[in-house]
Amino acid sequence: MKTVLIIDTSGARYFRRHRGQWLKIDRPDDKAGLHVIADLPEESLEGVELPMLFGRNRAHFLQRHLSTAFPNSPFRNAISDSLLRPGSAVLTGLTTAETIERELNKLKNPVAGVWGMFMLLMSVMRSLRIDNVILVFPEAQYLRILVIRHAAPVVTRCIHRYNEKDSDADEIARTRQHLENHRVFEQGAIPPVLYLGNPDSSGISPSELMPLPDAMRPKGDASYLHVLLEKIASSPKGQIAPMPFRTKYLAGRMRKAAYILTASCLLTGALFSVQDLLALSGLNAIEALLQKSMQQETARRQHLASLIRQSGTDPALMRKAAQFAAQEIDAAPAPVSFFRFVAAGIAGLQEVRIKNLRYRLLKPGEGYCQKAPLATDIRLAQLQFSILLTEPLSVAQQAGIRKRISDNLLRNAPVQLIENPAASNSHAIQGGMGAANTEDVWCMAIPWQALR
Repeated sequence: MKTVLIIDTSGARYFRRHRGQWLKIDRPDDKAGLHVIADLPEESLEGVELPMLFGRNRAHFLQRHLSTAFPNSPFRNAISDSLLRPGSAVLTGLTTAETIERELNKLKNPVAGVWGMFMLLMSVMRSLRIDNVILVFPEAQYLRILVIRHAAPVVTRCIHRYNEKDSDADEIARTRQHLENHRVFEQGAIPPVLYLGNPDSSGISPSELMPLPDAMRPKGDASYLHVLLEKIASSPKGQIAPMPFRTKYLAGRMRKAAYILTASCLLTGALFSVQDLLALSGLNAIEALLQKSMQQETARRQHLASLIRQSGTDPALMRKAAQFAAQEIDAAPAPVSFFRFVAAGIAGLQEVRIKNLRYRLLKPGEGYCQKAPLATDIRLAQLQFSILLTEPLSVAQQAGIRKRISDNLLRNAPVQLIENPAASNSHAIQGGMGAANTEDVWCMAIPWQALR
């Protein structure tokens, strides 16, 4: 819970927010960080116009004006961004520092920052989008008057009240007269009065008053201070305390940030560790499943080996036979290789078609083309085909076709032509216009390797 300390000429008051309301407390514990409001007559605001300066030149310009406006106090600051219109800045601070230093030196609590009452009032007006107004804040000992024009302060007054019967209306009238005399506003365009108190006892004419916004209505022990306490709890711009008064608080924030960062790193490491553990658990499960499958396959292999031994066959010989059979199947030529080989034999002969085609993968020692087996260790296939002519040809043309087919077959692979019509005396090719007495048949032995 945020704790706010209000320092005025009568001493210190503490407030703490509880369930949306600010309640007055005696004193917080020494570890509670304090947001301090300097409710002192030494505070002033001063608006300055900023030339076209940037970076270090801009900072030096503002620092020179701060030193001139507050030469005897380190409690000062310059605001030149979102609170103000472009091209202007506000200098805020305390002209003397004895009162605020005396109270802060008594504290053991870390100080989050110090804000002036005028600066907080102007911040509230800015956040509520209220412009061109005479803001009047009556207190027990002082009457504060802040005049805002175009989001910048033009008049700040802190009038000592000797008793509660002092007329606030007289001081407001003097302020209005000052604004007219110095032509701060056009004649007849003096802004209305926003009175943060009971207007019935102020003597102000109702026609001069602005309706009080809902956000500024009194609540709880803080009364009209409620809106200011809510504002300071968000640490707005305009903090004026020098670094020595805030070192303890900032060190605590940095230490807390370091703890949070360390906890985040540990949590991130833990999350990654959990992910690694889950991945490792998954790998262990897969390993166990594979181990179980391997055991099942080993048991199945041992069972098959026992069955093979019971049949009187060596299991190792059986495995070799299975491997050899698989190799034979992989090495044997596919049917499409025979089609391609025959197609290459009749390539370029438009008048020739394949009539009959047969092929066999013969066993070792088996005869080829109804003849004796060949003396070779190479695995051979038997291929046999005949042709059909699409048009009548002379005997010489038919002989040329036979010779060309045989030459193509012998050129394409190490083929052994066992039956070669080109070398035979009987020359008859069956034609499309009639049938011959004898059909020319090519029969050959082809190595398996040549067909792959």
